[in-house]
Amino acid sequence: MTSRQIIVRPITPWSLRIAAWAWGAAGFVFALAPLLATLLLWLQYRSLRKNAYRVTDLITLFAPDDTVDLAPYIDAFERAEAWLMNTAGWMLVLILALYLIAAASMLAAYLVIAKYTLHGSRTARAFGTVLSVLSGAIVFAVWQAFATISWLPIDALWANHLGLVIIALHALGVALVWLPASNSYARSLDSKRISTHFDVAH
Repeated sequence: MTSRQIIVRPITPWSLRIAAWAWGAAGFVFALAPLLATLLLWLQYRSLRKNAYRVTDLITLFAPDDTVDLAPYIDAFERAEAWLMNTAGWMLVLILALYLIAAASMLAAYLVIAKYTLHGSRTARAFGTVLSVLSGAIVFAVWQAFATISWLPIDALWANHLGLVIIALHALGVALVWLPASNSYARSLDSKRISTHFDVAH
């Protein structure tokens, strides 16, 4: 006859709580940053396209003799845009679908790691550390690449600074999951699991 024992789970340290939230937040930002940058770029493009005729009319009003008529060029561009959307629109849909699948998978992986990190899993902490290093290196390379063209008047480029936020969240998570309090919590859980298995076996 096996006696029942009440197992008291130790309190999760603040370091693991913050680390789990940091990695979860990094997953959200990492997954949504490309979508945000694309949205900002599209909005700026629509704004420039909308105001092109207004700027032309304003210049013509003040200097009609020195102004190049941009209307034919804008019309030609609009026809090219319509042709591109009609012929290659399916590619945009495919790219969006692939992005959504990749973003959802990435976010799910981050949330799973964050969940088990909160529970003191050594495996989750190890996977989270490796993922943070790899993701941080990729994000830093992308951030450096876009930083070289930050002088361009493109509003979407400010989203590149989210890369620094992603790197900081990853680094914060790595630093916190290996603090002494986090290690002690993981060891205490391991010892309780071993003792529980021993009691069940006997």
